[in-house]
Amino acid sequence: MKMRCLAVLAVGLLLAADAKDAKKKDLDLLKGTWAASSVEYGGEKVGADIVKNLTLVVEGDKLTIKGDSAEVEKYGKATLKIDPTTPPKIIDISITGGDEKGTTFEGIYEVDKDQWKLCVKLAGKERPAKFESAAGSQDVLAVFKREKK
Repeated sequence: MKMRCLAVLAVGLLLAADAKDAKKKDLDLLKGTWAASSVEYGGEKVGADIVKNLTLVVEGDKLTIKGDSAEVEKYGKATLKIDPTTPPKIIDISITGGDEKGTTFEGIYEVDKDQWKLCVKLAGKERPAKFESAAGSQDVLAVFKREKK
């Protein structure tokens, strides 16, 4: 019985270490400046005037949201909490500045080299399950491309 408990503890510690490594790896992949290439909200494309200057800057678990519209600027700064061990990978974006300070958006993400796909729910606590923004939903589906240095 004692050996079984030790084995379970050892497996648990290994899984926790793997999760920490996966989190660091994904945060490192996200580091940098990302320009929006497409954004949908409630099943409709967001206007090019908002998308063309929308950027996200990631440094560690800190996020800065930049854009030319008042709608974008009200979000300002945020922190990221990710869990890359779940399918799909999950992300919580907690706004720390701007008009929406204190708001947390739950979502899912996928990052592949120079593309970051992000789907978040703007209202409610039910995290999106798919990378889609269905008509009438409160889901935002955004695709970002890494800006070259």
